[in-house]
Amino acid sequence: MQSHRLSCLIQAGQNIRGWRFSQESLQSELRGVIAGQPLLVKAWLLLFINVLYVTSGIVSGFFGANVFFNISIQGEGWIELLWMIVVVSLWIITTIRRGIAQGLKLAFISFFIALFITALLANFNLLPTINPDIPPVIDRSIQNLAATTFGMLFATISILTGSFAFALSSTLFPQNKYLLRGWVIFVILFSATIIAVAAYQFHWLENKPEEDSFLVKSISISGGIGIGLGMVIINLFATNFNDKHRNHLYFLRDWAIAVASWGGTSFYNLDLSSVDFTSSQLANSDLRALKLYRTCFKRVTGLDRARLDNRYLDLTNSKVQKLLTNEDCKDTNFSRMNLQGAYLRDVDMRDFTLIGTNLNGADLQGADLRRSILVRAQVTGANLTGANLTGICIEDWSVNSQTCFAGVKCEYIYRQLDDKGEGTDQYPIGRNFEKGEFEALFQKVEEVVELVFKEGINWQALSFAFRKLQLDDDGLGLELKGVEQRGDLWVVKVTYREGIPRQQVEQQLNLIYDDIKTLMAVKEQQFNRLLGIAENQAEALNKRPLGNSFFIVGSTITNLAGSGEINYDEAASKIRSFVANGSNLAQATTVAQSLLDQFQSQSVAISTNQQAELIQQVILNEAQKDPFFKQFIVQQGQEIANLIPESAIATAIQQAYSQLTTAKTESSSREI
Repeated sequence: MQSHRLSCLIQAGQNIRGWRFSQESLQSELRGVIAGQPLLVKAWLLLFINVLYVTSGIVSGFFGANVFFNISIQGEGWIELLWMIVVVSLWIITTIRRGIAQGLKLAFISFFIALFITALLANFNLLPTINPDIPPVIDRSIQNLAATTFGMLFATISILTGSFAFALSSTLFPQNKYLLRGWVIFVILFSATIIAVAAYQFHWLENKPEEDSFLVKSISISGGIGIGLGMVIINLFATNFNDKHRNHLYFLRDWAIAVASWGGTSFYNLDLSSVDFTSSQLANSDLRALKLYRTCFKRVTGLDRARLDNRYLDLTNSKVQKLLTNEDCKDTNFSRMNLQGAYLRDVDMRDFTLIGTNLNGADLQGADLRRSILVRAQVTGANLTGANLTGICIEDWSVNSQTCFAGVKCEYIYRQLDDKGEGTDQYPIGRNFEKGEFEALFQKVEEVVELVFKEGINWQALSFAFRKLQLDDDGLGLELKGVEQRGDLWVVKVTYREGIPRQQVEQQLNLIYDDIKTLMAVKEQQFNRLLGIAENQAEALNKRPLGNSFFIVGSTITNLAGSGEINYDEAASKIRSFVANGSNLAQATTVAQSLLDQFQSQSVAISTNQQAELIQQVILNEAQKDPFFKQFIVQQGQEIANLIPESAIATAIQQAYSQLTTAKTESSSREI
């Protein structure tokens, strides 16, 4: 019958209580289903709960009647029973508030204090002798230990049975919690009263005198009822009055959920990837799934009362449950949590703190992540299509070619986090991203290696190293992704084919770069031979026009009139320097003014227009030779030009940027 059921197509709103699914019978559409336990199973569990309540009442009643009876008649060891009440009370309260370890610690301390005081009184004969054959100190110590052990044992049994029964009933019948609490109080107090009366009436109490005393009887029975009431209050306090146990006793709730899922709907150890549980009732179900990749829990009820685990993501965390089911969460700190593969489509995650959070493979389509902090967050394979990423902080985040940024909305980002937990180093500076610019910048087609340079970059050496590695090993699929300045560091991003170890690419590039930089410093002719440039080709490039007003002769720039000249490498180095330090206005201005003064003093470019043309032509010439420098100008040229005050340099950078971006657009159009 069960297998026939599972072979049918499950309809929305269908009752699937008690079903045990297999991977073959599982279907992806389970919207609005009603899962959990059949009524018969719940009836048996209800009977079991009442047995626990009665047990808690009987233990409490008998324990209370016995203790208060001996105190009332001042029987043997009555002082030890008083100390026992103090020690056990302190132990219970501390355990609930601070945990089992702290409770036991305080119990031991208070026990030894009681032991010391009792022994001191016995030593001075201030307490009656119980056993004349044993020294009073030892005798009282034994009595104290026996009474405390007896009290802690009975209290443990009563609290565990009562609290567990309370947690189980709240898990099974949350809609009737006030009725259940009234029933709990009645059952425990009734059981405690019956057992206290019976214990006194049928001589179950030790040292009970033959003649009844109304006072002794009243104290004994009242003690049993009082302890029973005390256990009820402790059980309520332990469960924090709202069906959620304090963290120190959370294991009771876990036990209750495990028992409450017996005979319920089971998805145990199944791959629930892409299963849609929208608006379903999943209380008292077994959802310890093998995989929950993009499983939809929107508007699901009872997830907090289902049996869960954290094998795939942190599903047992109440914050995660609220985020998955309610599509928002008031608590925005999800740092270092595991949300891999989580279905978070259209979720409001504004101002979330996601430091070190695992979001690998998460479905974040249409999610609102404005101003969220994603420092060191793992976002590989996540789908961010249409998400709003304005103002996010992405310091050291991890993305890959499977991370989808199609159609994202983003005006700006922060690249670093300060000590106050706020984003700094806004990018881009002085403007917002153009439509599609963020996607073009961060969408990775292949794996990316970042080369970090602390003391500046030898652009020519890096360019030659890149081209040499491309020629030597085209299987790496190297491609320049971009150049970025992070504070005093320069970061060059290079993509490579998937499946190749990142460390291999990084080591090869750095090794060849260092070798070529050394060779360039030692001997330029050796560098030309390394690149395979023939001597006659070098000679052919000795004299060529540079724009409309200048020539390059060998390594010298001269104007058309031949009235002034400047070393090309020197000019190019200074131009690269102020372009590279454009974000540092003071440093860039110093370098730029030095170059303009040199143009004037050497009569190579005197007017502002001539200076702008010369700088523009050198930038274009360097961009033609060096793809890294070209990429940098295309990405940040406009931003640098806006920062520099109006001058020949700003004009030159603006015109070079416009010419390079126009050429790139035309090239893309021809490819299409």
